[in-house]
Amino acid sequence: MPAKKDIPNTLITAAMKLAAEKSWHDVTMIDIARASGLTVADCYDHCKSKGDILRQFVKKIDRDVLADLDDEDFDEPGHDRLIAIIMARFDTLADYRPALRSIISARGDLGPADSLRAIKTHFGSMRWMLEAAGFRTGGIQGSLRIAAMTGIYARCFKLWLDDTSTDSGPTMAMLDRELSKAALWDARVEKGLGKANRLCGKISKNYHRFAAKKPAQGEQTNHAKTQGSSGNASASAN
Repeated sequence: MPAKKDIPNTLITAAMKLAAEKSWHDVTMIDIARASGLTVADCYDHCKSKGDILRQFVKKIDRDVLADLDDEDFDEPGHDRLIAIIMARFDTLADYRPALRSIISARGDLGPADSLRAIKTHFGSMRWMLEAAGFRTGGIQGSLRIAAMTGIYARCFKLWLDDTSTDSGPTMAMLDRELSKAALWDARVEKGLGKANRLCGKISKNYHRFAAKKPAQGEQTNHAKTQGSSGNASASAN
């Protein structure tokens, strides 16, 4: 039996091998446990479902890609850096292409709950790819970047699955085009958010200025009332 820390990778390897041999829909957790040389109980301790294995597979690919990053890569323009990272991701996935075709054909064989978890996992994955390329992913603009990158990656992934070229040239060309289009929208969003932030700043400044004046006006009114009451009291006394 493999060491406990290696069990997740052992399950991933067994699952991908089975997926390459037959429809992912027909692969069961029992099949995966047997192919990995583990007991069903050990399999249960590390993966609760096929969807769980797929999520761990995505994270494994993330880590493999991030581990190969070179410090010199960060000196390149963000656009070029992102292309390099995504293409490195496809290179890392190359050995799993037959299995991935089977999994995609079966739509991952995921139920509603696992589908939502898969979406969350892929968003997290694209967040890391963008961060590794030097793009900020916080705030509204960051969330839009992640959503756009997820869509771009999905389209390029679909092409890559059937890309038979030796250098994945068609996939890289599509990725370049899609990222260039996204960059134009990103610039517009950044400009729009900048205007919105400046407008909010002006509104906030005017509000605080008005709020500061209001108590002063209230104090003057109260002072006038006090003086008026004192004058009336003096007149009554006379």
